[in-house]
Amino acid sequence: MSGSYDKPETVLSVITQEIHDEVSLLAVCAGHEDKSWRYSALAQDLLQWSADWILTHEELQGFNSGNGFALLSKALSRVYTSPKYEGRGEVGELLLHIILRKFLNSERAISRIFFKDAPNMTVNGFDAVHIVAAEVPDGEELELWLGESKFYVDSYSAVGAVLKELQEHLATGYLRTEFAAISDKIPSNWTHADAIKRLLAREASLDEVFERVVVPVFVTFDSSILAAHDTSSKAYKDEMAEHMKSEWASFRRRLNNVDLPREVRVHLILLPMATKKKLIDTFDERLKAWQALSGV
Repeated sequence: MSGSYDKPETVLSVITQEIHDEVSLLAVCAGHEDKSWRYSALAQDLLQWSADWILTHEELQGFNSGNGFALLSKALSRVYTSPKYEGRGEVGELLLHIILRKFLNSERAISRIFFKDAPNMTVNGFDAVHIVAAEVPDGEELELWLGESKFYVDSYSAVGAVLKELQEHLATGYLRTEFAAISDKIPSNWTHADAIKRLLAREASLDEVFERVVVPVFVTFDSSILAAHDTSSKAYKDEMAEHMKSEWASFRRRLNNVDLPREVRVHLILLPMATKKKLIDTFDERLKAWQALSGV
């Protein structure tokens, strides 16, 4: 994305990262401040990144100090307005967006928000549709990243739910319907529009398509390790890194026991939290305050 717009920063930082042919790992954390988990700062990140997640490419290119308030207000009005926010998935989808954009250098193809006819509508399908320019011997090749997000308090349950969804979402019929819906939402003036539309076309074999597809699987969970520490010390980072590698190994074992409709490259993304509740409560309070202030 060009123009006056720059990606926001984030308090998230990498705990550990492992590159693997079949299942890679990226684990990130918000860390500590003033003897507690940085849930408040992470909630602020969610607000600041909402524009990047929701607005069109043209709107982002024209984002500046003169229209920034109006555009951010427009974005935040689309997240949700429901008082029943505890079980909603938007925060998980937004966190996945932030991590893909900031740490994996992705570019959003479309936002799932585009599929909403109303702010509180639930949208099915992949939770992120991004592209990543991957290095190949002849230069660069576009990869299509189709994300799944599970914003849970328990990692075991989250992985079980995401594996079930992968079985459904990777079936031929589902993919063809999803690809058609995605293609219809891709803006024609986007730099990569033609390349992605050709990749998703009915005429393209799914066998060839999935040579260029990566599925980022994003899992959050409440962590006793994070809650037990009050600083992001070396001891904390070392203990957490080992735990993230253990979660990665468990995910790979469970994935191997699932008969998926096709072979996929998976990028497991883990985010430990002290408590999910603190994050969503703080974000909801600030989201509703901004919506009230801007007259949404």
